[in-house]
Amino acid sequence: MNKKLNSVINYPALIVIIIYPLILGVIATLYGYRYGIGKFEIISIIATYYIINISVGVGLHRLWSHNAFKTKKWVEVVLACFTAGTLQGPILAWASDHMLHHKYTDQDQDPHSALKFKNKFIGFMWSHMGWMIFSDLKLKKIDKLALAKLGRNRVVLWQFRHYWKIAIFMNTVLPFTIGYLIGGDLRYALGAFIFMGVGRAIQQQATFCVNSVVHMNIGSKEYYYGTARDIWWLFFLLLGENWHNFHHAFANDYRNGHKWYHLDIHKWVIVLMAKIGLASDLIVTSKLRIESMKEQVRKKTIANLQEKVDLIEKASKYIHAKAAAKLKMAEESAVKLAGDLHENLDNVIVKAKGIMKFAQDLRLRDNIEENLIIILSSKYNELKKAAQKLEI
Repeated sequence: MNKKLNSVINYPALIVIIIYPLILGVIATLYGYRYGIGKFEIISIIATYYIINISVGVGLHRLWSHNAFKTKKWVEVVLACFTAGTLQGPILAWASDHMLHHKYTDQDQDPHSALKFKNKFIGFMWSHMGWMIFSDLKLKKIDKLALAKLGRNRVVLWQFRHYWKIAIFMNTVLPFTIGYLIGGDLRYALGAFIFMGVGRAIQQQATFCVNSVVHMNIGSKEYYYGTARDIWWLFFLLLGENWHNFHHAFANDYRNGHKWYHLDIHKWVIVLMAKIGLASDLIVTSKLRIESMKEQVRKKTIANLQEKVDLIEKASKYIHAKAAAKLKMAEESAVKLAGDLHENLDNVIVKAKGIMKFAQDLRLRDNIEENLIIILSSKYNELKKAAQKLEI
């Protein structure tokens, strides 16, 4: 696949993803110079980051995009408010894009496939956030599958209709209120607004890493033969979304990290919700199916490696044949060149001997006449020309 960047800019996405975080960064810097950065500000960033992360992974991803479990309506309302606060778009739009990504992974219809560009850096930036910034809002549509699954969910539709109101409230009124209640003055209210916003912006970039970093052939693939990878060390940023290879193989499983030692906070949150009666109908992939998929991927990987080995073998045979042909031509050219060189050397030697004899004859004469000098010069020139042919 290969395409050129769309010249149409989605300005709401540009503002939310690039401009607003930069403004928050400038304000945070000014705040730091004026008041300093303490525990309150740092905790505001970290707490917001992880709360938002969980709402995205548990809500937008596993609940609404994949129906991996069911929950109470009031829990959906809470998750709908928090996910609106992430500024990653309405549930319906987010789920629609994600369903298309799973349906057409690594194909041209995949909304954020890095393979759309030959240049790896451009492909990375496209999959990370370019696909949102360079998109025509007039052409964006909700996928039919997303409408079929979520079109009758009253909470999803309520959030879709009031998305910007909820998003603005969650990013302004709520942090101001939390900060004021904690510190009791406007400085804390402003600090909460700024640094909770910074935490949200950082988490937004972390979510984008699932589309970019985790699809850049870094990490392992045991369950799904594609660009999606399992990257254990991204757990601290993604809290479980880093087990992406398994997820692409079994998208409806409520677990991304299916083994007991796989660090997956989102999985554990859903289990806790089930324990206290807030979640039900958790989808779990059978061990038999998992092992079967692993075997298929293993066989496909081996077949692909064998194909590469065959190509290398064919290429090496071709190169060997071409090199042998070139060597033969060089040998033939060398033989011919040696023959020509031998003939030219013989001619020079003959001419040199003749001139030497002529010079010896001259020494026997008492007087060297002018015509003899001319003849000698002529003989010398003959020898010089013969030598020049050999580049002596």
